[in-house]
Amino acid sequence: MADVCILYARKDARQQAKKLVELLEPNWSVWWDHKIDSGDYRQEIHNQLKLAGCVVPIWSGAAQFSPVLHDELAIATKGSVPILPLRIHDVDAPLGFGAQQTTDAIDWKGDEPTANVIALVDRIARVLENSRSVVKRPAAVPLCSGMQLPTLFFSVSSHETQLTPGAAIDALNVFRASTALISAYDLHSSRKPPRGLVPAIRELRSRGATILLDSGFYEKARRSDKGWTVRKYHDVLERVPHDAAFCFDDVDPPSKTSVALRSLMKGIRREQKHTKKPLIPVIHLPRDRTGNYKVDPALQLMKELARETRPILLAIPERELGSGIIERARTMRRIRETLNELHYYQPVHVLGTGTPVSVALLAAAGADSFDGLEWCRFVADNETKTLHHFQHYDLFKWQDDFALSAVTLEARKDPAVRYAGRTIFHNLDFFTNWMDDLRSALGDDKRLVEFMTTLLPKRTMTLARDALPGVL
Repeated sequence: MADVCILYARKDARQQAKKLVELLEPNWSVWWDHKIDSGDYRQEIHNQLKLAGCVVPIWSGAAQFSPVLHDELAIATKGSVPILPLRIHDVDAPLGFGAQQTTDAIDWKGDEPTANVIALVDRIARVLENSRSVVKRPAAVPLCSGMQLPTLFFSVSSHETQLTPGAAIDALNVFRASTALISAYDLHSSRKPPRGLVPAIRELRSRGATILLDSGFYEKARRSDKGWTVRKYHDVLERVPHDAAFCFDDVDPPSKTSVALRSLMKGIRREQKHTKKPLIPVIHLPRDRTGNYKVDPALQLMKELARETRPILLAIPERELGSGIIERARTMRRIRETLNELHYYQPVHVLGTGTPVSVALLAAAGADSFDGLEWCRFVADNETKTLHHFQHYDLFKWQDDFALSAVTLEARKDPAVRYAGRTIFHNLDFFTNWMDDLRSALGDDKRLVEFMTTLLPKRTMTLARDALPGVL
């Protein structure tokens, strides 16, 4: 729902409403009745007003005695939504709303904003920021049919995995996985991908899976491939079906927050020319003279970028959060606390995290989305929630007798399914069900402690509690 809802009388305040929308939209999502195309407009207005960050009614001559406007304001009042009136004509406020603190912009025609109109914009910012105490992690974000939070994306890559990208996509299709992160690097024509790879991705997406398209920086860095460019990424963006895409990485960002913000915004605008899907900015941190990542500048940068762009996810690599998992969990907690100063919830994606302990700790600290290649690199032990060498599946295959997935149950006894296939379906069953358990645990403080206690040894749990006071 919108940050700001604007209410007005079309007869004499439409131009002012339109200009106000233009002033607010660079920083916030704005709803006004111009956005109603079809359907039950009364229900649409009702839904928007109940969940808005604030409501801005425009007091004008026609609005003074408008029963529709009065009804709309009553909905906002009942929902305890802040009301910030703007008076453009020398009239009294509608009956019952005279006590509202009003910003006067008498005789403003909707042209260049006056000082009082700018003051209203500043007031809106303060009100939205001050409503941050109600911010909570949503159950889902509106990608595809609604991506549950937290979630794990099964990464697909040609680098250091047990499966080729084609085999990985086929496995995800057979399993009917709900998520996948696919590297654009392996999809460009210069890499000579198999002819059926893009149709297989299209099939996976048609089955309801949420597909994230990665910029290919991981493979570029691991292979020292200087030939992988943003232009090649754009070619893939235009050809390959996806639900959201990461921006092309800038791994050497400016140290100054304002400069880094402009650079990230430029990257978003660049990628927007090649896809109509949501873009996920990737925050890379500057380093100090000793080579360590500087976290403090990133806190404000992430907050400002979230405010400016409202991305579906805001991404940061796990390795840049700190040297070890305790430090990384603490950093993630600082990021979450900073982002919660916004009046809405900004989900965070942590790149390159697929081990159960890391996912659990970072999710408890405030991260919402993860991706990793662990599902096609190792084998999971369902009893201890630990990962082992891929060739150790023999030691854990008995667990597939208790799998919840019909695909995994069938694979364990089908002689046509090879060792690698059985291992992969074992892992997919494990990670899918384990993420369900994690989501359930995060909804209740007591259950979260119990969940983490079964995951971590006693002394390790003490360290985790120290790292996340008030969380565990």
